[in-house]
Amino acid sequence: MHSCQARCRIITGERDAGKTTRLLEMVAACSCPQGFACVKCQDGYLLRNLSSGEERLFMSSSPVFTGRIGRWFYDENLFRKANSILEKIDKGTVFIDEIGRLELSGGGFAPSLEVLLHKDAELTITVRRSFLQQVMEAFGISEAEIIEVGA
Repeated sequence: MHSCQARCRIITGERDAGKTTRLLEMVAACSCPQGFACVKCQDGYLLRNLSSGEERLFMSSSPVFTGRIGRWFYDENLFRKANSILEKIDKGTVFIDEIGRLELSGGGFAPSLEVLLHKDAELTITVRRSFLQQVMEAFGISEAEIIEVGA
């Protein structure tokens, strides 16, 4: 078990409560943000690299990818690339949007989250309120600053 201590923030709220919006506000105030944000688009979600600004479709309700969770199809290769980038970060401010059902099953950002929790990085993640306790338990996060958004 590891503890995030004070270097871990979790932005939480219901679906569409503004978790990503709050995360992007924090990113804008950061001089050198690292990590990824999931940005809604017409087809699903784009994965935005916060260092480069590059965006790629990674989750769609159409069967354009082989990975699947619920009604969503996702790009497993893009998750592998994102995890590879995240796992190389040793320090600084890191954002991951969002940790949820996919990560609880060991997929998505789970591999890099496990690694980053052991490093000297200031980590900010978004987690839907209904998954908050499960995520904290699954990843051994005993202490974190919890930021509630929405009603």
